[in-house]
Amino acid sequence: MNESLNENIITETKNEGRKKSSVKSSILKWLFIALLVAFAVFKNRGFAASSIEEISRIKPYEILLCLLLSNLYFLFEGIVISRITSTSDSKLSIMQGIICAYMCAFYRLATLGSGNGIAQLYYYNIHGINVSTGTGMALSQYTIQKITIAVFGIFAFLGIAVFGDSDITKYSKYMLMGTILIGLVCVFLIVITVSKTISDLVMKLARRIVKPKWKLYKKLDDAQNSINCLQDQSRKIWKDKLLFVQVVILDILKFVSWYLIPGILFADDFNVNVVTCMLLMAVCNMVGCVMIAPSGVGTLEFVFAIFFSAIIPNSEAIAATIIIYRFFTWILPFGIGIIPAVLVKKK
Repeated sequence: MNESLNENIITETKNEGRKKSSVKSSILKWLFIALLVAFAVFKNRGFAASSIEEISRIKPYEILLCLLLSNLYFLFEGIVISRITSTSDSKLSIMQGIICAYMCAFYRLATLGSGNGIAQLYYYNIHGINVSTGTGMALSQYTIQKITIAVFGIFAFLGIAVFGDSDITKYSKYMLMGTILIGLVCVFLIVITVSKTISDLVMKLARRIVKPKWKLYKKLDDAQNSINCLQDQSRKIWKDKLLFVQVVILDILKFVSWYLIPGILFADDFNVNVVTCMLLMAVCNMVGCVMIAPSGVGTLEFVFAIFFSAIIPNSEAIAATIIIYRFFTWILPFGIGIIPAVLVKKK
């Protein structure tokens, strides 16, 4: 009992320290992004006005469908959290999983990704899941999610390469490069997850490369602990084949929910196939995963603009669609997530 209490106190202290650091980092990130956005809008005033006009043309039923799909993602995510936590004695209900998912969405945007994991661990901790187990669960969930994005994107690329429009396939070499990179990332994640021998070898090499005087050297211990937690929890999931399949299917369903949004917005005005747009969106997200930016800010937009320009001749419509997509996948969940974030904070 005392050990559990001490662990909770230590966890609370660490979380508070990390939250303060995340807040400072987030403020700087947001100031930088705000300046970039302000500069871009000022330099492209006419284009911005045209994009806003395109947004105003979106039909009410399209908005309702996007609203439904946006929230379906968090339903599936909540079920994923509930299923993964079923490997512990303190299983979260589906409703608690959904609340956790929305709260993480709030912190993901508020901190541009840096506070998402901390928020999830905090929520787990107040529901009786200790920090080491919670870390393993969160990392396992993240790893399976990344692998699902990769596999989904690879199959989407193959579908486009074989059956896609010639205007899309002209970007095949860039898509192939992204496919190869995400494939390598996928292999690395799987190997680190299942092989303690290889993970120990990687950490041993890291300790030889990184000098003890460097700040990064101290973080290697944290990385080793995280890998140990990941492997302990992943063994439970890999052994339970039904659980693993359920999580993968739920991840696919949640991504399909979001990937359908651009196709719904483009279908009527540009006579494009919704399924084709969904596959292209899967490729965009796959390629965006291997591009480095805080919480993926800007990477998806960049890839989206390039690939969708092959089938959508209107650049203003593309800009309007990515804005609407970000609204339903970032801003709306952020707004809903404020409620559980405030209630959990009061607890």
